[in-house]
Amino acid sequence: MIIQNLRALKLLKNKSIRMISSVFIILMLFCIVKMIIPCREYRFNAVDIPAGEEPGQTVIYEGISLPPGVYRLELEYSVDSDLQVLCSVADGTVFSGGLLTNGEPLYQGLGSTEYHFWLFEKTDGLQVQITNNGAGDLITGNLKISETHLLWSMLLVILIFIAIISYTAIAFYFYDKNYSVSVEKKKIFFFVTLIGLVASIPYLCGYSVSGADLVYHLYRIEGIKDGMLSGQIPVRIDPEWLYGHGYADAIFYCSSLLYFPAVLRLLGFTVTASYNFYCVILNFATAWISFYCFYRIFGKWWNGVICCALYTLSVYKIYKLLITSALGEGSALTFIPLVILGLYKIFAENEEEAGNRGAWIPIMLGFAGLIQTHVLTCEITALSMILFCAANIRKVFRKKNLLELLKGAMSAIAVSMWFLVPFLDYYLTQDMHIKHVSARTIQDRGLYPAHLAFHFWSVGKNTPMGDNGMQYSHPVGIGLVLVVGLIFFLILWFSGRLQGKNNDAGKRTFAKKTAIISLIFLIMSLNIFPWDKIQGMNSVFAALVSSLQFPNRFLGWGTICLVFMFGYCLQFLSDFGKQKWLLIFIIVAIAGITTSDLYLLDYTNAKQTTYTLYNEEGMGIGYTSGGEYRPEKTDTEKITFAGPVLGDGVKLDAYEKRYLHISMQCSNLGTTDSYIEVPLLFYKGYAAEEKNTGEKMELCAGTNQVVRVLIPSGFKGELDIKFVPPFYWRIGELVSFTTTILLITLWFRQRRSRNV
Repeated sequence: MIIQNLRALKLLKNKSIRMISSVFIILMLFCIVKMIIPCREYRFNAVDIPAGEEPGQTVIYEGISLPPGVYRLELEYSVDSDLQVLCSVADGTVFSGGLLTNGEPLYQGLGSTEYHFWLFEKTDGLQVQITNNGAGDLITGNLKISETHLLWSMLLVILIFIAIISYTAIAFYFYDKNYSVSVEKKKIFFFVTLIGLVASIPYLCGYSVSGADLVYHLYRIEGIKDGMLSGQIPVRIDPEWLYGHGYADAIFYCSSLLYFPAVLRLLGFTVTASYNFYCVILNFATAWISFYCFYRIFGKWWNGVICCALYTLSVYKIYKLLITSALGEGSALTFIPLVILGLYKIFAENEEEAGNRGAWIPIMLGFAGLIQTHVLTCEITALSMILFCAANIRKVFRKKNLLELLKGAMSAIAVSMWFLVPFLDYYLTQDMHIKHVSARTIQDRGLYPAHLAFHFWSVGKNTPMGDNGMQYSHPVGIGLVLVVGLIFFLILWFSGRLQGKNNDAGKRTFAKKTAIISLIFLIMSLNIFPWDKIQGMNSVFAALVSSLQFPNRFLGWGTICLVFMFGYCLQFLSDFGKQKWLLIFIIVAIAGITTSDLYLLDYTNAKQTTYTLYNEEGMGIGYTSGGEYRPEKTDTEKITFAGPVLGDGVKLDAYEKRYLHISMQCSNLGTTDSYIEVPLLFYKGYAAEEKNTGEKMELCAGTNQVVRVLIPSGFKGELDIKFVPPFYWRIGELVSFTTTILLITLWFRQRRSRNV
């Protein structure tokens, strides 16, 4: 209906809009033309290093003249140590922020380095500096600086983004002028957008707040980008991680949403800009999804807006996404409101009402989002489902309700098969380190009760509390406002005043059960909960408890349940005409959110450490956090850039490695079988064959779990080694693709039938 009304406006016939469109088209065509023009290259000869120079010497290629652009630097070199020599780009003549680069440390196992830098001003004074901080030898070779099209692809994306925003605003203006958008809808748009904007302020400062997991998730973005460059769709093994040995992070930690910032990286944006833009989009998505869910539950726009603010700006969400940079868990929190909406529609609404039909859809969307962002949060959500089903056991086995639950669960699994099949394949058939961390205990990482009412942000970095109590602990909890809402609800309940109309009985019963479940989650987050005893019961519980890492993860569901409780209290006060108490509650919510977030902004801008990183070379590519996704017995501290290792009798005539693909000409001159070890971690899926004959070569794990290719005696030929996903992984991808298309088709048909 809206699209038909927009067509009726005939916006493209408006003279002003046609002029704006012409400007956009001209600018976009200019960017496209610049992307077609061949790129220039600038070559510089090697710089001689005087003999006997002391450590700390700096070799400089200077006086380089370049126009604005994004450039790829390539330097040949030779060093005899790792991380002691830094290659960087500097220019003191351009404006602040006119040159973006972190440089890159040099490695003994490589003969050249390659990375991008961003130059936004014409210069004649660019320098490439190679600084030796060690005592070893350094030999520099030729330098090549290549222009890329990335500056213009970035500008094209920015223009498209501005055009979308502009045309949306113009269309809304004319639509409102001709059809008069209701004041209620305008208020909804303003307040929900404002909430998303407030949550996004820390990501609009030109840097990234340094949470404990920040660099790890930046690696994940870079890994998806490198995986796509290597030809993997979808990405399974991050090819550049672990010094080019590859890391199976994408198999165990689904990165569906991270393809968006990875594509921004491919289009030329820095990793910091891509990460921040993703977090901004995520905050707006959280705001709109949570508003939609609570608006559908309570039926009043102002209640939906308040619940949206309480959830989007909640202490726990900000703690996870911003303070600790737990991007996976922070992304998962976006989808939890959908699950509680589905549960509400099944267990609180009359199953004969039209509103109950389609309850499986938010459950499917919620669980699919959780599976593909954070498996641990999905497991906690599954526990939540069990608790809600147990609390509503009579309603579970009613045919319509059971069907809705099964449809939601099965659809989520089907949509996620492209990830679940490889994940389960590796977890069940491979000896991965993640299966050997059951000794890690978590009870001492639990919270003190006072944490739950945490409101004002403070400087603290300790996660395990130990014997220090709350001193210097992380700012984590559910927030004072939600505690007030829970207490008020319990007072109403136990004082016998929690009564309502007959048609509200389902919602009231659901609210009571939600209150109990929220208390269970809050208790499970505390250090008094007997996690250590549960972990010691058997090996299954040991693995499950250890994998949680932090009991505070239960505060995600604790928060969403308490936001529901707060919204229910608002509705109760409104329905029974308690306008004075309703006003007090709304003031408490606004004051609590405002003061907490003012302290947050002060904390992040004045106290929190920040990073400004541009690409993976500036971060290093050896960090794996806990290393859970490496083959067991791999010593990651011994991994660095390296070439092939030859067994007895093996001769190597040519060797080339690009991402996870290795080509080499070799022969075994010995009388017995031998081997070649290549710098790739031995994961299931690698295959080796003779390029000309197609002969398959046997592979096994070699020294420190790298790929070892067995070379028969008398062999001579060209070997091709690459990662080949098993065929049943492709079947899982086909199931996900087909299910997604069917669900989208079903949705469009339902929308069309409603408009007829």
